[in-house]
Amino acid sequence: MKTNSRITPSLAMLAVLLPAFTLLAAQTTVSDLAGQWHGTSHFTGISYEEATQKKVAAQDVEIVLRISADGSVTGRAGGAELSECVVAVNRGWFARLLHIKEDFIIRGKIIGAVAVGSESGTNTINAPFNLPEGHIKGTMFVTHPFTYPYPFLDLRLSREP
Repeated sequence: MKTNSRITPSLAMLAVLLPAFTLLAAQTTVSDLAGQWHGTSHFTGISYEEATQKKVAAQDVEIVLRISADGSVTGRAGGAELSECVVAVNRGWFARLLHIKEDFIIRGKIIGAVAVGSESGTNTINAPFNLPEGHIKGTMFVTHPFTYPYPFLDLRLSREP
């Protein structure tokens, strides 16, 4: 069967680009996240050792995030304050199409003890998240050089009116 040599590549390109343009049109931006977000999370420890040795009583902690239109993030997780945090887009249309990564990520530091008895001090954090149905859904990780990030809070936050 003989086909026009221009039609087949054009159809293939259209098949690839059409879903991409659809995803790009619906993508949320960092400025759309602006506002105050609130929720609670179950906390067992800020490190693997703290959680497995039960140095801290398992408890729910309050999480409050204030996201500015410029992407800066302030707030607290339990008794610890977020510092030098920014939110950024974490993936593009192709990664979204392949379900790789989360849509957004908060990077910065957490200062102080999340709960009574927990380690205090300054820890570097990453919190990748998606925005299903207008709610923040993700995980907050403590990161250290040359070690696997430790997930210490499950983020399920709602925007406050």
